[in-house]
Amino acid sequence: MGKTNLWTLYTSLQGRISKRTFLLWFFLPIAVTRFLASSIDTALYGVPGSLSELGGPWESAQLLLTFWPGVAGVVKRLHDLEINAKHVGGMYGVWAVAIALFLFNRTGSDVVTPGLMAAMVTGILALIYTLYLMIPCCFRPGIEGPNSYGPDPLEE
Repeated sequence: MGKTNLWTLYTSLQGRISKRTFLLWFFLPIAVTRFLASSIDTALYGVPGSLSELGGPWESAQLLLTFWPGVAGVVKRLHDLEINAKHVGGMYGVWAVAIALFLFNRTGSDVVTPGLMAAMVTGILALIYTLYLMIPCCFRPGIEGPNSYGPDPLEE
């Protein structure tokens, strides 16, 4: 990980991080805390009966606390792959549209309206876009040597 302090690692959008740093310092801790928060919510409030009941207080707190570090980790990992970080903004933009469509098109019944269908299609596209970004972040090695985003993190 080099000489980077934790505050800079989790808050700065500058520079590059290796695949190992991404997996051990970003992906794994966020996934574990998400699982723990979900387990606590389920233990305290029971199993959600529908999609609208997902995301209890512990999950919401976990999401708020790990949102920016997650963005910073993905941005730095994309920099290591010589990919522009605007894709992260695009990914969150598609998710925001999908969630907005879902929230504004709920009818309270089992009827699938055209707006709800658009929300589902947009959600599927958001999931595909997320996988398109996350799979290279988790499995592709970074660009060897310095690139336009900084020095090779493996050489530091």
